[in-house]
Amino acid sequence: MLEIRSLTEEYLEDAARLVSQRYRRLCDQIPELPKRYNRVDTLLPLLVNILSASGIGVVAIRDNRLVGFLTGWQMPSFRGRRSIYSPEWANGADLENSALIYQEMYGQLAAAWVADRYIAHYISLFPNDTDALQAWHWMGFGMISVDALRNLDGIRSPGARACIRRADIQDIEQVINLRDALRNYIQNAPIFLLTDKKGRSFFDTWLQDPDRDVWLGYLKNEPVAMLMLGPADADVCTIIQDKKTTSIYAAFTLNKARQGGLATDLLDCALRSARAAGYERCAVSFEPMNLLGSRFWMKYFQPVCFSILRFIDDRVIHTLQDEKMEPDL
Repeated sequence: MLEIRSLTEEYLEDAARLVSQRYRRLCDQIPELPKRYNRVDTLLPLLVNILSASGIGVVAIRDNRLVGFLTGWQMPSFRGRRSIYSPEWANGADLENSALIYQEMYGQLAAAWVADRYIAHYISLFPNDTDALQAWHWMGFGMISVDALRNLDGIRSPGARACIRRADIQDIEQVINLRDALRNYIQNAPIFLLTDKKGRSFFDTWLQDPDRDVWLGYLKNEPVAMLMLGPADADVCTIIQDKKTTSIYAAFTLNKARQGGLATDLLDCALRSARAAGYERCAVSFEPMNLLGSRFWMKYFQPVCFSILRFIDDRVIHTLQDEKMEPDL
């Protein structure tokens, strides 16, 4: 029998141990991952922090043993809705029966989330737990983002490159124009993603930061592609965050320059440069509904984290409140 209880401090070490075991299995499949996240002493402080901040979560117990847990950050707004976010280290279930365990935990915890008016439920998961992913999809969750990783081996022969060079402050206008073109691209079908417009000072700082690069690709002396590379991105999944990780923050190729291998040449230059700078791995985060982008990244990177999202119909909240207000007859 599976028993669902409230997540309390006494369960946190077992929860950290469960994530550690799951992460080790993922590292066996993707050895480029940082190894420090397979340690309980790395994960436990994260869990202590999230529980003290949110105060809510559940555990699944079978035969007096913790076999699953689920908790998350409470966010005032995510894409305009009061939200819960459960990072990849803030949930877990025994791989042997993860689908049922996740379903039972969410079935109970979702009631508390919605009662507190949290109607966007945002969960990050390890990609090797395919049974759990299918179970979450059956509960109404859809893919919203993918975090992926690769080593820094080159993917092109050095002599086969197109015209690629590192941008400097003199190229700021070209970099801004390409970044604005990317922003316009992802606002349209089928992505429909709104992002903030970056001011000139953002690019001025980036281009003069020795730890950050912008690579430009040229077609007939015209800059038609760019790739922005820097230290590990703190706004994506936790398990890529490491001093030996470099992240791709933005990449875009104008339509007229696609299909010619320019994007691959850009990536190859960036990877070789990162390796020379002492990095060990490269990460990228992308939206699966970005069809061109996801096809490109999946050729060269391996997913390490899937993030899924469900929006609850907010009319349910009003209905539940009305039912509570009706007098007993």
